[in-house]
Amino acid sequence: MDIDRFWQLIDQARAAAGPQADQAVRDVDLPDDVVDEEQIQALIDAAWAEVSREREAGTAADLTDDPELLDAELVDGEDEEDDLTDPVAVALFKLLIQLPAAEIADFDNTFEDIRAQADTPEMVAAATLIEHGFFGADSFDDFRAGLVALGRATFEAAVANPDSLADHPAVKEIATAADPRWLGREDVLFVASYAYAEVTGEDPVTFFDFAESLREAPPPAGDATDEEEWEVLDEAQTRARLPRLSELFYERAARNRRRLLGRLNPTP
Repeated sequence: MDIDRFWQLIDQARAAAGPQADQAVRDVDLPDDVVDEEQIQALIDAAWAEVSREREAGTAADLTDDPELLDAELVDGEDEEDDLTDPVAVALFKLLIQLPAAEIADFDNTFEDIRAQADTPEMVAAATLIEHGFFGADSFDDFRAGLVALGRATFEAAVANPDSLADHPAVKEIATAADPRWLGREDVLFVASYAYAEVTGEDPVTFFDFAESLREAPPPAGDATDEEEWEVLDEAQTRARLPRLSELFYERAARNRRRLLGRLNPTP
């Protein structure tokens, strides 16, 4: 699919999603009605505790050079096509089901090539900061899908300089929110398979082989240089390369640790 056509579809979906297109994905479903503040805080604390447990479980081993880990996201066979809740993904689904199956596959193949542009050590470090320390293959693919969903201008600026994400309202929202929020949008990653299933009546998991069968050779990847090889978990290097994101998120991590410790061990 032509690059301009791809971004046109993304822009149309973003326009249909409205302001939510530039908002972070919330990890806590807070009640709409005003309820007891302690109940709300308990929900938030439980979500943060789950984030902390997952981080401590060790996701670093997931970030490898194994293409099956970095590139493969498989639908588990359940009725996930009924579970699209992300507003950009829902709007994109409605656009894609108007296309023939081959063009849906073409869209997804172009999507994969565009996401590959963001597969750099600097972007891994940015994702690690923004996504609460997660840097496994699955969460990084979700992150890059969410980055595409922010639109062409934001995506291309971030590929050129990941630290530019510090200016985006969704990133600022994540940095200052009391509850866990994310840039990654898993629904956007799989929306083409759901659209294919809707158009063809096939199981969405069959989409990936179909798309691969129509795929042209991807653009050649650039050669990594020694300068690009750096330890993304090294705070000093990350602060040097991503100073503005580091300022936002290292302080956030410290603030969240202090808050959780304070609630677990209240001062008498």
